[in-house]
Amino acid sequence: MIKPASGLLLWYLRKTKFIGITLPPFGIYLLPEKMTDERLIKHENKHWEQYQNMGFFKFYVMYLYYSAKFGYYNNPMEVEARNAEV
Repeated sequence: MIKPASGLLLWYLRKTKFIGITLPPFGIYLLPEKMTDERLIKHENKHWEQYQNMGFFKFYVMYLYYSAKFGYYNNPMEVEARNAEV
């Protein structure tokens, strides 16, 4: 499920300064140098769990809605994922 990002996805992560991304149903992608970052893995696994609980459509709709309403950092789904890091 967790894979090193490559190609256009690797370019996107580096361009946006993100270090990982969860893209249901395809998987979790991390910068190659972050593949052993346990906090990041916990964070992205929480997003995968959110997807499993919500389903494909609701996960993406809610993530985009919360990002638009609260901003990326205060998106409740991001807050939950950050809390899962510890």
